[in-house]
Amino acid sequence: MKLFAAALLGGVLAAAPLLAQAPAAPAPPAKPGPAAKAPEYDPKAEITFKGTIEDFHESTTRGDHPGLHLIVKTETETIEVHACPVKFMKELDFALDKGDAITVIGSRPGGTGLVVGREITKGQTSLTLREKSGAPIWVGR
Repeated sequence: MKLFAAALLGGVLAAAPLLAQAPAAPAPPAKPGPAAKAPEYDPKAEITFKGTIEDFHESTTRGDHPGLHLIVKTETETIEVHACPVKFMKELDFALDKGDAITVIGSRPGGTGLVVGREITKGQTSLTLREKSGAPIWVGR
């Protein structure tokens, strides 16, 4: 019995340092790094395409083009179009909705799936968003 008690006591004493250690504290959450900057308008990368609006959302992400982003499905691909501030579209009463067929003129810097819109045409109505240089026309309104 003394041998059993000694073995039991020895095992408990040997494990005591392990049991006494508190579990490791969780790592603090990572601090958000700088947001990726949205591409600038590049007149040399200008394209024109037709498609149908699949979806849209308003972006408020720092570093992104704030405002209306359209997801447009063409015959061959899906493109995200950074359009303009929602307030600007409301002021001009230019309504867009899912399923609308549109033509977009815009800049596709780096050949990515993202286009910075300069002009959107729906039916016979066009909305100019930027000068040919890429300068937004809503600035100073």
